[in-house]
Amino acid sequence: MRSGKNGKKIKQSIHKCLFFLNKHQKASAFALSIQKILFLSSVLVFHSCSVGPDYKPPKVDVPSSWKWGEEKKTANKPKEPLASKTASQSKNTIDPQSVDSLKKAIEEAKKNPGKWKLAAPKDFVKKGEWWKIFNDPVLNQLEAEAEAANQQIKMAMANVIEARAGVGAALSAFFPHTNFTPSYQRWKLKTHLPWLPFILPEPIFSTVPINGLPAGSIIGTTHYYGFQPTLNMWQVYLNSNWELDIWGKLRRQLEAAKAEAQASQAELEGARLTIHADVAQAYYLLRYLDSQLEVMERMIRVYEDNLKRVEIRYKSGLSNELDLARAKTDLSRIKSQYIALESHRAKVENSIARLLGQPASTFHFPRKPLKEEPPEIPTSLPSEILEQRPDIAQAEREMAATNAMIGVAYAAYFPSVNLNAYFGFFNTDFGQLFTWPSNSWIYGPLIDLPIFEGGRLLANLMQARAAYEKAVASYRETILSAFEEVENALIGVRLLEEEQKVEDELVESARKQYDLAMDRFQRGLSHYIEVDTTESLWLNAILTDIALRGERFIVRIALIRAFGGGWNESSMRPPQIKNSESNPSAKRQTK
Repeated sequence: MRSGKNGKKIKQSIHKCLFFLNKHQKASAFALSIQKILFLSSVLVFHSCSVGPDYKPPKVDVPSSWKWGEEKKTANKPKEPLASKTASQSKNTIDPQSVDSLKKAIEEAKKNPGKWKLAAPKDFVKKGEWWKIFNDPVLNQLEAEAEAANQQIKMAMANVIEARAGVGAALSAFFPHTNFTPSYQRWKLKTHLPWLPFILPEPIFSTVPINGLPAGSIIGTTHYYGFQPTLNMWQVYLNSNWELDIWGKLRRQLEAAKAEAQASQAELEGARLTIHADVAQAYYLLRYLDSQLEVMERMIRVYEDNLKRVEIRYKSGLSNELDLARAKTDLSRIKSQYIALESHRAKVENSIARLLGQPASTFHFPRKPLKEEPPEIPTSLPSEILEQRPDIAQAEREMAATNAMIGVAYAAYFPSVNLNAYFGFFNTDFGQLFTWPSNSWIYGPLIDLPIFEGGRLLANLMQARAAYEKAVASYRETILSAFEEVENALIGVRLLEEEQKVEDELVESARKQYDLAMDRFQRGLSHYIEVDTTESLWLNAILTDIALRGERFIVRIALIRAFGGGWNESSMRPPQIKNSESNPSAKRQTK
């Protein structure tokens, strides 16, 4: 409870209010009572407290650099062993210098506790249109269409509106709620209920003339207890209720609603980041599949030419039936692979249509083989860039919301105070309903103190605490996953480029090997098996080289996604983009 120190202030304020009200003796009792209630309720509200723990962002383990970032000069240097290498120190002796170093390290650890730092999400940093670094107008157009028509982004936007409306609903609980309630009821009651104190008069008639009055005249009345058989009930009244937030339950609920709204905003930014990254990755996957299809079309023609050569040599007796069967098998195999690759491309094309919010049946993307080199992405950005990731911000805000709900569960143990007021008109005759004698009113506080709940309050509190612990674990797990994604992407950025350099050499050597095998086969120095083996090796090397080029684009997009988006509008340095003029194929693609 935060306001334990305010107890004296509350008492002093109440005494001041009562002293002020007692001086106004001329006020009516009704008005004076209302003034007392309003003053006392105001004191309770302004000097109230909030039970439950205040939110404090947890600390997370954040290394200062990336393991697979830029290469360091000491990257391959072996670590110093824990034990000394000198022969004068044995296993059972301790170096005094190492003891002093250990003591200093312990003191430093107490001052600066490890690598743990407070959570400080920066999802508000503008990411910008990061896909424009690829310098591809077609990709820019696809990303714009996805931003405007993707259904997942629209669902996330609707969630933001819903969460913001929840904040308004939580804020409305701080104000009195007033209802206008007219009603009409017709009752049918049992008569002659002696325990109900209702006295109804009944006239007494004379049967003979008395004192000059004719027979049948009223000579008196009698009374009996009971109800009329039927009764009309007309009511028109205003009913008002105002819950005083003495223990901070409403404030905690508002705090949780605000955190949920911020989490939904982070979820929207995460959906945008995911959709834009998915569009870019699917686009480059489609393009490198187009490159592979282009290569396979050329290789099919090569295999067809080889089959014709083998058939000519077989008919002239220079080749055997095994060579002919091998040539036919190679042609059938490459055609089968081509069909499978076309099927894969069609599925990727359908996925792009869904991301763009278009039916797959009407979406067609023309062939566009991948020729250019991917842009350079900085790999030496500080690890603080992960604070702009929307999923980390969402997890942190959800953690704050669950912490606020602990306060709500705590407040359920304390009495709730409601100010109720009622004013209206009540009558059994509608014609007399709005006359002043028919008015009725009720006002006063209503205190609800839980006595026995069968363990419900304790269970709710334990549930709120467990939800907070789960949110903390989820938050830290999200950060660990973010570092894993960045490191995996950095591995791809560095090693895929090295792998493609080796693969380029393999393609060139496999082509030379195929040329030599074909020359030997045409001169009759070898069988077709050499051509078959070298040709398959050459084709696989080309397809792998194309796939590596596409994977280099895809892994850069994965790195940008792992960073949380772009960095041009943050404190990070912008990427270095290669000049497209140095690559003629890239220049042709961008035109």
